Amino acid sequence: MMGERVGARIEQAIGEGIFPGCVIGVTDHGVRDVRAFGAPTYESSARIRDDSIYDVASLTKTVVTATLVHALIDEGWCALDDPVARHIPEFAANGKAGVTLAHLLSYTLQLETAYYDDWKGDTSLYSFPELLALFCAAPLKSPPGEAYLYTDATAMLLGELIRRVAGRDLDALADERIFAPLGMRDSTLNPSHSDADRIVPTGHRPDGRLVWCVPNDEKAEVAYLGGVQSGLAGLFSTVPDILNWVEMMFAAGGMNGSAVLSPRSVQLMTRDYYPDKPFRSALGWGDGPTHAALDGATERNILAKGGFTGCFMIGNVALRRAVVFLSNRVHPQRPADTRPWQAFRRDVVQSVFGARFAAAEPRSSTRDERRA
Repeated sequence: MMGERVGARIEQAIGEGIFPGCVIGVTDHGVRDVRAFGAPTYESSARIRDDSIYDVASLTKTVVTATLVHALIDEGWCALDDPVARHIPEFAANGKAGVTLAHLLSYTLQLETAYYDDWKGDTSLYSFPELLALFCAAPLKSPPGEAYLYTDATAMLLGELIRRVAGRDLDALADERIFAPLGMRDSTLNPSHSDADRIVPTGHRPDGRLVWCVPNDEKAEVAYLGGVQSGLAGLFSTVPDILNWVEMMFAAGGMNGSAVLSPRSVQLMTRDYYPDKPFRSALGWGDGPTHAALDGATERNILAKGGFTGCFMIGNVALRRAVVFLSNRVHPQRPADTRPWQAFRRDVVQSVFGARFAAAEPRSSTRDERRA
C-alpha cells in the first residue's frame, strides 16, 4: 500500500541522521500497512518494532484533549458557545468574558502575557498552577476568532476546562472514553504504567538527562511530575493505536460498537471552522503550522497534525486515507535546522496522497513550524 518509495525515503532519512528509527502506518478504507524501521537510538543494537511506544507530543492535543472536549459537548456538559469563564471563572479577568470554547478549540485566542512565547524559556521557574494563573490573568492581545495562534497556552486551558467540567483528570477520562472503546491498549498518559522496554527514549535535556518515560515537553513534564495532565502533550502511543483513533474519525465517531463522538463533533473536528479567514482551523484535528509546512499541498480537505518529537498524522476524510508516522527526531537533541525533517515529511505525504507540491526552495521556518 505504501510502495517502495516510502521505505526507501525512510532509509535515506535514517542514513542522514534525521531520526534513528520510526514506525509508519497507512490506512486506506480500513486496510492497513504498518512498518518499522531502524533503532530506538543511534547507539542501540535493538530494532524498532511495530508496537514500539513513542512520546507523540502535540498529537495529544487532538487525540486526547480535543476528543474529550467534544465528548463532553456531545453529552451536554458544555457547549461550543459557552464562555470559558463559565467553567473557569477567573479566566474572565482583563476583558476575556467573551472568549468561548470554540475560540480555544480553533486556536484563535491570543493572550498578552509575560510568558507569551510559551514554548521557549525556563518553565522550571513556574509550577503548572502558576502557568495557568498567568494565562487566566492575561488580557487579550487581539479579538478572539480573528487570528490564528498555535500555542500551548490554549491546550493547557482546555485541559483545565476538562478537569473542572468532568471533575476528573484527563488520564482517567482518556482511558475510559477513548483508549478502552477504541482498543488503544498501548496508549497512556501515565507512561510509568507502560512496558518501559517498548518506550523509545526521546532525547536529552540540556543538562544531559535522558528523557525517557516522561513527556519531552517542559510544561507537560512539570504538570506530570506534579500529578496533573497538561492537555498539551504527554500521550505515549503506537502507530496501530493512533490508526484506531483515525479510523474512528473516518467512521463518523463510532468503532467496535461504541460511539466515542457524535457525527456532528467529527464534522467540527475535520472541517475548516473559519472558511472565510486566511488561516485553516478545524476544531481539533488539524493545525495551520503543520499544514503550511507541507509547502503547497493543494487539497483543502487534507488534515495535518504534527508533534515536535518527530510525529505526524495526515488524513483525508473524503478518501478515508491517512498516514501516521512516529519517530524521535529530537534524539539526542532538538535539531537547530528543521528543513530536512520538513522535506522528509512532504515527501512521505506526497507519496501517500499523490498531492502536488510547490517546487520552490524551503521557506524559512516560523516559530510554530519549527515546533511542528
